[in-house]
Amino acid sequence: RNQWKLYSLSCIAAAQVLLSRNSMTLCQGPKPPAKKHDEKHDEYFPSRLENEVFRLSSSTLNYDVIGADECDLYHNSTRIDLYADYQLYISMMEKYSKAKINFEIDTDDIRLVPSHNHEEVCRLMDAVLKSSFHESAHLSLTRGGYVEPLLPPLRHPHFCQKKKKMLLDIEYLVHDFGAICRQIESTARTVFFDLGASLIFHGGKRNPALSLLDLYRQFGIKFDHLYAFEYTEMSPLIVYDKIPQELLSSYHWYNVPVKSLPTSRQNPWTSILSSFNRQDFVVIKLDIDTPSVEIPLVQELLQEKYSSLVDHLYFEHHVKMKNMLKYWGDSANGTLMDSLELFARLRETGIAAHSWV
Repeated sequence: RNQWKLYSLSCIAAAQVLLSRNSMTLCQGPKPPAKKHDEKHDEYFPSRLENEVFRLSSSTLNYDVIGADECDLYHNSTRIDLYADYQLYISMMEKYSKAKINFEIDTDDIRLVPSHNHEEVCRLMDAVLKSSFHESAHLSLTRGGYVEPLLPPLRHPHFCQKKKKMLLDIEYLVHDFGAICRQIESTARTVFFDLGASLIFHGGKRNPALSLLDLYRQFGIKFDHLYAFEYTEMSPLIVYDKIPQELLSSYHWYNVPVKSLPTSRQNPWTSILSSFNRQDFVVIKLDIDTPSVEIPLVQELLQEKYSSLVDHLYFEHHVKMKNMLKYWGDSANGTLMDSLELFARLRETGIAAHSWV
C-alpha cells in the first residue's frame, strides 16, 4: 500500500479546507484503473474508501485494539468524510443486489456458449455491475475482477442495525461476473470446495453456501466438482436427501474433518487442490469454526503454488471485535486490523478473497 501513503498529507490539508466550508470529502489516492474487457490485473487495487479505512485504522479507528467496534464506521456520522462515502457505497451495493435478481441467461454453462456470442454474454454481465456502481473507484480490483472493498463489519453493513436478521445475509458480496465469464475457457474445469459443509444449518435456515452456488449458477457457472468436507458425523441417507438435485452429479461428500498438516490426506490443498491447474476455475468456502485449523490452511493459500490456483475464497475470520464476540466466543482471536490485513494479503496474491458469514 506504499503507493497510497504519498497522498496522506495533501489529503489531510485538503480535507481541513473543505470541512471548514461544511463540505464533504474523502482523502483518496488514485482510483483503481478502469478495467478493459479483455484485461486481467495481477496487482491488487483497493477502493478509495478501503484505502482510507486502512490509513486511519490504527490512529483514529482503533481497529488494532482487542474488542474494537466494527460498527463504528456504520454509525458514527461525526466522521463526515468516511461516513458519507460509506453510506454512498451501501446505497450502490443495495442497488447491485437488486440488479442481480433480474439477470437471466440462456445457458446454464457459459463454457458452452459459441465463441462468436461469448463476448456479448460477458457484456450483459458487465452491465449488472456498471448499472449499480457509478465509477470503478467504489470497488476494489483483484486479478479476478472487481470485488467489494474490505470494510468493517466485514459482512453485510446492515448487520450493525439488525444484527440477528442480517447475520447470515450474503448480499454484501460483489462479483465481477463479466470478468469471470472471460476468465473461464471452454476447456476449464470448475471446482467448488465447501469446507464446513453441514447441510443442516442454524435453526433450520438454508446454508448460505447453497445460496452462493445458486448465484454462480444464475450467471452460468456450473461446477463440475463440489468437494464437501464436514466434521459432524451425518447419516449418508440424510446427506443424500439434503443435497439439491442440481448438485447431485458433481457432489463429493467427505464426512471427515479437514486438517492443516500438509502431509495429511485430509488436507484439501494437498490431496485435491494440487491436482488442478491455473486454467481451471476454483472457488473455496472455508468456515469450520476452528481457527487452529483454518488459519494454517489460509496461510498455506498465500503460497504461490496454491494462490495461483484459487480464484475466489470465502472465509469467516474469527477475531475479537465488539459485536461478533457473542456469536464467536472463545473461538475468536486477534483484532479487526488482523482480519483486514489478512484479506488484503490474500488479495495481493491474486485471490479474490471475501469475508464470509
